[in-house]
Amino acid sequence: MIRWLAVVAALLVSALPAAAHLTPNSEVKLAFGGDHVSADIIIPQGEYAAATGNPTGNDRQSLQRADAYLHKNIRVRAPDGRDWLISFESLAFAQIAGPPDLHAVARLDPPAGAPVRQFRIDWQAIIAEQPGHFILFVAVADFAGGKTDHRPHILGALQSQRRSLVIDRGDASLWRGLGAATRLGMHHIADGRDHLLFLLTLLLPAPMLTNGRRWPNRRWNNRRTPRAALLHLAGIVTAFTIGHSVTLVLVAALGWQLAAAPVEIAIALTILVAAIHAWRPLFPGREAIVAGSFGLVHGMAFAGVVAGLGIDRTEKALAILGFNLGIEIVQIALVAAVLPLLLLVARSRRAAVCRNTGAALAGIAAAAWLVERISGVPNVITVLLG
Repeated sequence: MIRWLAVVAALLVSALPAAAHLTPNSEVKLAFGGDHVSADIIIPQGEYAAATGNPTGNDRQSLQRADAYLHKNIRVRAPDGRDWLISFESLAFAQIAGPPDLHAVARLDPPAGAPVRQFRIDWQAIIAEQPGHFILFVAVADFAGGKTDHRPHILGALQSQRRSLVIDRGDASLWRGLGAATRLGMHHIADGRDHLLFLLTLLLPAPMLTNGRRWPNRRWNNRRTPRAALLHLAGIVTAFTIGHSVTLVLVAALGWQLAAAPVEIAIALTILVAAIHAWRPLFPGREAIVAGSFGLVHGMAFAGVVAGLGIDRTEKALAILGFNLGIEIVQIALVAAVLPLLLLVARSRRAAVCRNTGAALAGIAAAAWLVERISGVPNVITVLLG
């Protein structure tokens, strides 16, 4: 019975925003770090009040009673029976979504020499007083274990007839986490059509020289040497990487929460500007500077992907490093694939036609994305783009 309840609850949890809690039962979200575990505990306020008789205000006395109750009824033990240290970093009654909850964030520290990935949870809170209540335990972060998705992984559920849960996350290493973050970066940029289109659009006129406000059309006056073109392309890609890396570091260090909609609109605008530049130069010779500046914007979209990867500084740093490595690998592969074509086109008599056609297609795609992201309504072009 508990297993079926856990499956149903997990489906509800995965379908809701991370902070939401709409079921009458409790949830414990565990994030595994290198030397400790973080537990995000959500207990329905009504269930807590019925089980304990305690007040549910955010005054000092009510919170002290809640703290004492949780400490008394939650125990974490190492495989050898020694107790882990449980310290609550935050504790409050809050209404985030649906009915109000008792929300606590606890840091769980193993005793000296005990494994951080193997322990037993003995849980009495609420289920000792409410037989029908159950607690769902899920893993939401495990960098060293290679977990890079944001979906909760079910660990188990407890109810009155079963009040202990053994957790064993198996072997792990920071190298495994680094590899997983690298693969995540590769997958994300490969699936990020808007990011790739922005980069391609900036690369489009890279082999060209500008003459005032126009790209020359004469065959022998509209191209750089292969070496100069290659250096210019490398500068654009490197600047873009530096730009989004800076944003990722800032977001991770400062704990910013960024709204997705304005970021996606800004990204569409960067593609539109790049398309206009490929048609008529807006910043000739300064593509690398623009790529770095606009990379700051694109990094805001990447930030949501790496958020939650790792719960200490070392893991967060490795997550950002691996993610950026993955992005850079795909970008280098992209440049290697398009460079011969760009140089070939730059030497052809139809260089201007090819460049303008590419700029027009990029501009149409950017405009379509812009309209969709402002209105929230898909259009024919964005549906075709997928």
